[in-house]
Amino acid sequence: MTQEEYLTIQNRIDYRFKNPDLLHQAFTRKSYAEENGGCDNEVLEFIGDKVLDFVVVKYLAESFGSYTHDFEDYSDEDADEFECDVSEGNLSEMKARLVQKRMLSSRIDKLGFADYLYMGRGDSERHVER
Repeated sequence: MTQEEYLTIQNRIDYRFKNPDLLHQAFTRKSYAEENGGCDNEVLEFIGDKVLDFVVVKYLAESFGSYTHDFEDYSDEDADEFECDVSEGNLSEMKARLVQKRMLSSRIDKLGFADYLYMGRGDSERHVER
């Protein structure tokens, strides 16, 4: 990956990597690493999935929940319980929709990141992008 490509990707996500090797690894498919050596993106993808889950759950909790002390008609001033406007099941469905592969793939396409993937011959021949 060229310096210009690193900068383009970082500008698109508005984040600066302290370690550009991790950015390169994030774009390296397993098939490429098997053919050319180096590390693939699978462990980073696993970690990223967990971080994404956390961020989405935090967003949903902040969007649909609040603490009881925020309600004027709540009588127990000592309590600081969490209330949510939607059920756990509905929150789970919303989270699932937000982190589903199709949704994430569309974001990758919108950002133009598929162009930067390092793929092995097998992936390239099958036109596998993600």
